[in-house]
Amino acid sequence: MKKVLFPAVVLATMLLAQSCKKDDTSKDYDVPTTYNFDNVDYSGQTTRLAMISELVTAVRAGSTGATLNAQQLKDMYSNTGNPFSNDTLNTSGKQLKDKTFAADQATIESWIDAAAVASQSGATAANGTAGIATSGTKAYLLDANGMEYKEAVEKGLQGALIYYQITAVYLGEDKIGPQVALADRQHHWDEAFGYFGVPKDYPTNTTGLLHVGKYANDRNALLGNATAVMNAFLKGRAALNNGDEATVTEQVAIIRDNVERGVAGTAVHYINGALQNVSDPAVFSHNMSEGYFLIKSLKYNPTKKATDAQINTLLDYFAGNFYNVTTTDLQAAKNLLSTIYGFDSVKDQL
Repeated sequence: MKKVLFPAVVLATMLLAQSCKKDDTSKDYDVPTTYNFDNVDYSGQTTRLAMISELVTAVRAGSTGATLNAQQLKDMYSNTGNPFSNDTLNTSGKQLKDKTFAADQATIESWIDAAAVASQSGATAANGTAGIATSGTKAYLLDANGMEYKEAVEKGLQGALIYYQITAVYLGEDKIGPQVALADRQHHWDEAFGYFGVPKDYPTNTTGLLHVGKYANDRNALLGNATAVMNAFLKGRAALNNGDEATVTEQVAIIRDNVERGVAGTAVHYINGALQNVSDPAVFSHNMSEGYFLIKSLKYNPTKKATDAQINTLLDYFAGNFYNVTTTDLQAAKNLLSTIYGFDSVKDQL
């Protein structure tokens, strides 16, 4: 057998080549502590969050005796005919309807129609009767099954628009996959961040939190979910800028997982609220509505922890009629959510 001897110069060349290869594949870059990158633009998302806020405020007026105009509310949903009090929204060229999960657009409009009819009746809410339920200074416009219309519209859009756009659309392969041009990938990443509804310097600054971001922040002390999402948006954008594909993929998973944990944790929070207000039908229905629609929104995350079957089981505990839901049902829903998301140590504090 012949021995192959490598001259020292050849061996040195090979080692140098291996060292260079290692350096070429390593990534060394800074991750900022605030969302300040070049060419950031998520103005369209900021506009839509403001539209949701104004639409929800308009629907809420039905709980204080105002007669709702269904067409006006649906015009706000589609941004037709200058329906907003803020003219910047009217002239933005943006709308809510075309960004809502397609199968849920008609559902959102049906809730608006039904809310308008309920507001016109002047009835007091009761099992089988749509109308206004009151508790002290609080008032809620409910359907015949105790569902609050304002929460149906608000949480419906938080799920079918905001949560859906973050997890399924803008962080999807078609938007930020390596085959997409870098400038487009960056912009799509920014748009996902814009929908999260927090300031660029969150969590140092918590001023002006909106929708999904607000609820995420409310759970952050116990779950650390909102901070995890913010850090992942920062790290992922820096990774995009520097061609670090593995880190981009990791941060997408972190964002999806922790936005979902925030939604699920908030559902537990409102189930706890319902359990604490069983003797107050108005507040009970409000909390039930929040919890129900938050659970319903879990379906939009393409990498969700809760299976479709588990989500259906959770929704079944609400019985289709909130007046018929028992504390046993609510405890079962709470325990199942806690098991799925690992909330056992904090489920009573959420």
